Parts: sequence; structure tokens; C-alpha cells
Amino acid sequence: MTLEEVEILDSEAVKRRLFDLREEPPDRVALHAREYGALLATQVKYLQRARTKLPSYYRAGCIIPPLAFEQSSSEDVARRRRYAGDLCVDLTCGLGVDAYILSRRFKRVIAVERDPVTARVAEINFGRLGADNMEVVCDTAERFIDAFAGRADLFYIDPARRDGTRKVFLLEDCSPNLLGLLPELLKKGKSVVAKLSPMFDVEETFRIFGDVASVEVMSLRGECKEVLVRVSSDPEPESGTIRVSRSEEDSLLFDRSGQQAEAEAFEPPYVWFGVPDVGLGKARLVGRYAARLGAFATSPSGYCLFRSEPEHFFGRLFPLRESIPYHPKSLRRRLKDLSIVRCEVMKKEFPYSVETILRSLGVREGGSDKIAFTKIGTEPYVFLLGPERLNGKGNDNGKEE
Repeated sequence: MTLEEVEILDSEAVKRRLFDLREEPPDRVALHAREYGALLATQVKYLQRARTKLPSYYRAGCIIPPLAFEQSSSEDVARRRRYAGDLCVDLTCGLGVDAYILSRRFKRVIAVERDPVTARVAEINFGRLGADNMEVVCDTAERFIDAFAGRADLFYIDPARRDGTRKVFLLEDCSPNLLGLLPELLKKGKSVVAKLSPMFDVEETFRIFGDVASVEVMSLRGECKEVLVRVSSDPEPESGTIRVSRSEEDSLLFDRSGQQAEAEAFEPPYVWFGVPDVGLGKARLVGRYAARLGAFATSPSGYCLFRSEPEHFFGRLFPLRESIPYHPKSLRRRLKDLSIVRCEVMKKEFPYSVETILRSLGVREGGSDKIAFTKIGTEPYVFLLGPERLNGKGNDNGKEE
């Protein structure tokens, strides 16, 4: 998208036209629009996509550059940030979703964006969203921080994890370089929050930033969305902790330095089977969570087994019908006895692919029956599950002792 196209989209006539067309099929818009057909069709396409990911942007009729849209946070995730104060500086504005959501909790937000086109889009969109406590600065994060003479309550940074077309994985290779900026950020701000890749190792954050850091792993609808690390100039109550959250009100807090509970022995029978939230697995905290509940964990990122139904569970919970060592021939006969010809396969740390499992058991994928596959120690195991308990809610919010 060019600056010229942005100004076209910001004209009142085109803005009204887009509002009228936003429910139309994009290919129809491209064919029938007399002027700016391709530009309007692209905007209609991305406005329609924004309806669920960025509902505020959709309602306000914002300008949506395709690449910025793909790289942006969803409002569902951004809304769960717990930070508040007087001044927040977002050093990597992009489409501005994070900055816009933060503007609801801070008296003032400065959004820094190095690309002139993206910065102009953000400025226009913030106006349409009615966010009058926001200022957009077109500059690099490095130059802005060098010239910044104030003091921020929070510096927020989402480093770009691409160098041109190449993916990068080390923090010092991302742009801007968080590790290089961090000392100056802590001189000029109370806290720094960095959004890291969902693939980033949680323990690695403490190795890099030390025990003054805190980490939050956020999940949404069974998918790990982001890992946030917070570093403060002075120690805070959550320094040295890991929080796993799946909503603003629904989270678990662990003290990283807490004693690891001794693993329970695998001693069937168990009657309930838990699939912990993906964030617990990501942080390798399933074992500690299971110990908190008096359950057995198949591994630090595996499943939980219960002798009685837990009052609350941070994940999905199923009645456990049977637990069986994985011997394909005998398991195949057992499934035949139970008239199971289709099933949903769930697996963690299991040595065989879903295709191999289905083929060895003579069943097809699908249906309402669920079967979980994992290892207990070194032995492959199978768990036949009943219907999911739908009324459970993981709301154990207490900090681990």
C-alpha cells in the first residue's frame, strides 16, 4: 500500500463507498467498481476478515493494510493485557491494535512506527476509533528512545521476527534489538514488556533476563498465541513468576523458584482424564499443576490423570473409560468389541503418527469417540475417553506456594 492509496482511502467519498460495500463479495467489488476497483476490493476483503479478529476496526471502517493485518494481534488477545498507568510507549506500532487497546488503560499512549505508510494508516485509524489520547511518531525505536526525555510507565515492544524474507529466532537478530535497547529503556521507564514468539522457550526468557523478569503465556481457543516477558527497573510482586492465562479472569500463577513436587507413581485405576490448557504444556508446568491438584501427570507437558473428579480444571476434562498399554492387535480387538470404527485421536509425546495409529487399529478418523495416546515413562499407553465435561472451568487462580 502506498501513501497515495492511503489518502484515497481516507477521502470522505471513498470512505462512504467502502462502508456501503463492506458486505459485498470482494471479487464482485473488483469487477463492478468504476474507480479504484482493486483497492476497494482488497479493503472489503480485509474488513470482512477484521470482523472477528479486529471488531472495533471493522465497526469503525478502518484502513486495513494486508501485511499489517496478518502480523497484528487479535483484539481478544490484546484486551487481556493487565498493564495500566499514565504513559505507555509502543515502540513497534504496526497496525496499532496493541497500542489502541492499551490506550484504554493509560492516560496517554505514544505509538512509534518506522514505516511512513503504516504510521499514516495508524494515525487515521486512531482518529476513526475515537482514541484521542494517542500520538503517532514516525521514527525508528532506536532514534525515538535516544531523543526521549520523559519517563514512561511502560515500554511495549513486539520485535519483528523477519529479516527481509528470512525468519530469525535470536532476540538480538529481531528488529528492533530488544537486548540492545533494554538498558536505556529501563533508565527511562518503569517496565518493559516484550511480545515474543509463541515458540519461544519460557525458561530461556529467565536465562536471558534474569529472575527480575516475569513471563505470561497466553492461549486462545486451544492455541498458544504469545509469550510476554516483563522486566522492571525495580522488583515487582510478580517478578520471577510464570502466569498462564486463557482469559483476563482465568489464569494460573506459578513461582518459578518454587520446589518441584515429587512425581507421583503411575498407579491405576484413574477415573478422569485431563487435557491441560496448551499454555501449561508450553511452559512445561503440567507436572506442577497436577501436583497441586493431587493428580498424576504423564509428563511436564502431557496429560493429567485423576482418581476423583476435580472441582476445577484448567483445560478439558473427560471421564476415563479404560487405560490400556498400546498393543495394536489386542487394542484393535477391544475397539471392535466396543463397536468403535471411527475416533478422534489425541496424542502427546507418542512415537507414532495419527495415520499409523489409525491404520494399525483398523479405524477411521472422526466420530464422537475420543482416544488419547501418550507414554507413561517409556511405555506407550492408550486412554479411552467418555464425553467431555462441558461445565468445568479452570479458575484456580491461587499462586503456588
